[in-house]
Amino acid sequence: MIRKSIVIWSIVCFSLLTGCAEHSARRGQKIVAIETRLQLGKAYLVERDLPAAKYHFQKILLAEPRHPEAHLGMALHEQYAGRPETASQHYRMAMQYAAGSDTVVHHYHAFLCEQKQYEEAKELVTGSVESNIYSIDFKLQRGSNETNSPEHSSLCDKGE
Repeated sequence: MIRKSIVIWSIVCFSLLTGCAEHSARRGQKIVAIETRLQLGKAYLVERDLPAAKYHFQKILLAEPRHPEAHLGMALHEQYAGRPETASQHYRMAMQYAAGSDTVVHHYHAFLCEQKQYEEAKELVTGSVESNIYSIDFKLQRGSNETNSPEHSSLCDKGE
């Protein structure tokens, strides 16, 4: 009876370990697939192959809906495609899922400036983490002649 219990428990433990190993292997493959698609999406964005970039970023978001870099990629895609409303949604999601990311802040700030949303751009910069490079730049750029009007925002290079 004791021998039978030991054999049964051994089989149960072995089955659990095998299941965990299979789950771990699948998770590893999923991570590699996501990273590969992320690199492909970025490369297609650089080449301005927007449909291909969108395909890869969407595949990532199907597997990981909260993936900040995929949302950033989709935001850039939508921005390049001339859809600022959708781009803004993806930027906000990227900001939410990658709080404090300098890369996301940089791209979102540039987008807001491009959209002439200077007050929002200023709020983004001043509200970012203290160690964020934009916060440091903002503090260095502030002068006695600073004005709060969007036309005089020192944070957006408007090509004037």
